[in-house]
Amino acid sequence: MINLFGDEYERIPTKKQDPQKRAWENAFQKWSNSALFDERNHYGACGYGVICDYCEDNSYGRPCVRALNAMCRERFIGIDYNDNSTEYYEKLFDGNK
Repeated sequence: MINLFGDEYERIPTKKQDPQKRAWENAFQKWSNSALFDERNHYGACGYGVICDYCEDNSYGRPCVRALNAMCRERFIGIDYNDNSTEYYEKLFDGNK
């Protein structure tokens, strides 16, 4: 087989995400999904958190994680991926650090 494009097209680098960050984001989305059914608070409900202002489409994937990442980029907020407490999730949902 003749390779017309050379070796550079054979090895396309893949972007690898930090596994700890991915696990934290999955836990945040899981918390948000479960908090939605708790009628005693507003957490997880669409339109009630500050991160909801950054949500573009909640019909697929992990919408709360995408909205949280957009908010953090715009507000220059760093996320502590070691903190999995409910209180920390609530602060981030409300836009507080």
